[in-house]
Amino acid sequence: MIAVCKMIDKFNTLFKAGSLALPAFFLFIFSPLSSAQTPAELAENLPAKNFDYPWDVKVFDLPTSSNGINYRLYVRPPIEPPEEGQKSSTFYFLDPLALFTPAAAVSYNYEYFNYTPSAYFVGIGYQDEADGDWKEANRTRDYTPTSFTPPEDHFLRSNPVDYENSGGADAFLDVVRDEVIPFIEAKYDVDDEDRVLIGKSMSGLAATHALMTRPGMFKRYLIISPSIWWDDFLYPRMDRSTMKTAEATKDTEYPFETRAYFAVGDAEERMSLVTDVYVLFNALQRRFNPNLKVNLEVLPDELHEGIFPNAFMRGIVGVYADEEGRRSSASKLTWD
Repeated sequence: MIAVCKMIDKFNTLFKAGSLALPAFFLFIFSPLSSAQTPAELAENLPAKNFDYPWDVKVFDLPTSSNGINYRLYVRPPIEPPEEGQKSSTFYFLDPLALFTPAAAVSYNYEYFNYTPSAYFVGIGYQDEADGDWKEANRTRDYTPTSFTPPEDHFLRSNPVDYENSGGADAFLDVVRDEVIPFIEAKYDVDDEDRVLIGKSMSGLAATHALMTRPGMFKRYLIISPSIWWDDFLYPRMDRSTMKTAEATKDTEYPFETRAYFAVGDAEERMSLVTDVYVLFNALQRRFNPNLKVNLEVLPDELHEGIFPNAFMRGIVGVYADEEGRRSSASKLTWD
């Protein structure tokens, strides 16, 4: 303390004499000591801070659901309020650990500039994935419409997580219909007629199943690279569960216009996925149902692992492309 007082006295003397400029003194006094550290020293000593997601995301852990699973909902409120006299839409994401965050990050300008409506993003996840690591068993159970056990000599036999406890898609979609959607629509003032379901790969399979078996549950669908090879891509296409469902539901009536956007990467044909999607798409088109509108895009140079951001951006604008009040976009999709 004595040393500091002596330093201040010396400063007063020098300043009165005009021999020390005030800025120079403060530069000396308040120069950060860390500036003297080398990059290596900074790397060793500078503490890291936790990253906060730049959007407000609420997390709700639901009570144990009717299928015995503990679900977790991630909710990002709208970027923009709805137009006067309207309510916000809801975009429901399956596979939220993989799809929810990138979708929210890449699409906020679409909402801000009115290419898409004011919307709540809702990720339907799992409490046992709270550490951020997804469990394949959840996807196998909830996203597959039939139970499948491979024969002894099947190549999947050595990886039980890909088939054990499969076949829970109907029970899962019942939870979405009876528990998740009512919770969201009681919690938030949203448009109960404009729900969007988004899924990719295995969750795209579940979204496809919802489209065919639950008319009126969602108004719009983004179905990206769906795993419609389930329950065994070694079967002839028409013997697989999805195509059997397509045939069984061919006379399904939709209570209002329902738009389904399908996307697949052209590089995914290595697993015959492009052909699979075309076969399903044609089956849906041939229904000639006036309220069921489908579009398919095969995206060039896209692999299964990286197709989602491009397909989501194209799809979410596309399903709203000609909606009254929306800003005109570059989407070429039509829904005649």
